[in-house]
Amino acid sequence: MASRPSPSLAWLTTLKAAQLKALATATGLPSSGTKPVLTTRLLHSLPISKLYHLQRTNEGADTPPRILSIDMGIRNLAYCQLALPSSWPASKQPVLSALPVVEAWDRIAVAPRPTFALPEASSTPQTKEPFDPTTYAPHALSLLSSLILSTAQSSPTTILIERQRFRSMGSSSVQEWTLRVNMFEAMLHAVLHTLRTQSIWAGNVYAVEPGRVQAFWLGDKDEKSGKAKVGRVVKGPRKAKQGKEEKIRLVGRWVEEGGVVALEGKAEETGTGFVTKGKGGVGKKDDLADCLVQGMAWVRWEENRRHIVEEGVGFLERLG
Repeated sequence: MASRPSPSLAWLTTLKAAQLKALATATGLPSSGTKPVLTTRLLHSLPISKLYHLQRTNEGADTPPRILSIDMGIRNLAYCQLALPSSWPASKQPVLSALPVVEAWDRIAVAPRPTFALPEASSTPQTKEPFDPTTYAPHALSLLSSLILSTAQSSPTTILIERQRFRSMGSSSVQEWTLRVNMFEAMLHAVLHTLRTQSIWAGNVYAVEPGRVQAFWLGDKDEKSGKAKVGRVVKGPRKAKQGKEEKIRLVGRWVEEGGVVALEGKAEETGTGFVTKGKGGVGKKDDLADCLVQGMAWVRWEENRRHIVEEGVGFLERLG
């Protein structure tokens, strides 16, 4: 026998397919499928918070949620850590009474590009860079140990890892470098699963589809504020280069104008380099932008989820 929807969400069954898709996009859920599929997906997902996971300190006080957002790469792995306000979440209160604080924001090379010091006239072929499980397993453990275990007080409660694709731009071929990053992504999940099951780290890990992040921020965008009109997605494929440029501009506005995130410590230095052009600027801004928009999308998805549960059908007015 099919279970009946929760009385507080029964109104979802009265919506049109377009409205259901708008709610799915607003909360980071897949927006494809028939009306019954979308309704079931929302009914099952909306009541469950993916950020309401608070750790206890030795003094017994709740610590605020911290999100570690990782944009995958080998030469250019970017990450940021967001700390939500200590009062979050408070029932009947705005989800974000203060700005999320970016405690860390950086780009690193998991494995630096190898250099081979061979004589110019040498006929000895250069050794191919090793990329095998035995070589990269220690890299995965070292990376996560430094990011989540080095400081217990600021350990993340939620970790987001960008989901990799096997093919790029619809190509029929699978690039070797893509397979390498995919393998390293799997290693990160395996290490985190081990840390959780061994009670070394307590938290939640989620794989995030980049397409849903981009649809949320770069859908039908308000050119003045730079904020996407949630739930309205531009039809047709968006060029990868255009999407990268738009996300860089979006994060640049966040840093320069404020009002979305607050930067602290070394993250503030990264922010300064992000908006600086020329020599003083940081490289690979697209990777730095990706990890930050991914983390903030997760926060906004959770914020929208709570508003939908509390406001009901009235939330649709926000989407226009």
